Amino acid sequence: MKKLILVSGPAGIGKSTYCKKYAASHPDEKVVIIAADDTRKEMYGGYDKFPPDGNMMHVYERMIVKAANQAKENQDVTVIFDTTMLYDERRLFFVRNLPEFEHKELILLKLHDYSLCLKRNHERPKDKWVPDNIIMDMANHYEDPSENTKKHFVNVEEIYVD
Repeated sequence: MKKLILVSGPAGIGKSTYCKKYAASHPDEKVVIIAADDTRKEMYGGYDKFPPDGNMMHVYERMIVKAANQAKENQDVTVIFDTTMLYDERRLFFVRNLPEFEHKELILLKLHDYSLCLKRNHERPKDKWVPDNIIMDMANHYEDPSENTKKHFVNVEEIYVD
């Protein structure tokens, strides 16, 4: 089976940690993690580098190509997207552009106090730090998925990581 898991949450919440733990706890699955940060670094030369025109769609489109290639190359694969996806438009963009994945899950990482993201952010390597105001803006603009969006997933799960 081809499985797509979208791991959503603001910077510093623990998306990468969740993805690595998932891969380690599912040794029977071929797990491929596709992270927006790593894709952006490949494309523009650093974690602190962004598309010259500021449009992250370039990165998201490259992530889709990577996932589609995994689906072509593997009969059974679990692709995990590690990127913020804080609102339905972005979540549905990935789902609509990857129809080859018959099993889709949405994992929503949450905190009771999002200021913990700031602390976690500063525990990362310095070149991966996100400005504090950007993190808090992400947390303030986070949206739970609508009922219509939830219909696109086999499983939607909220996980509090504090």
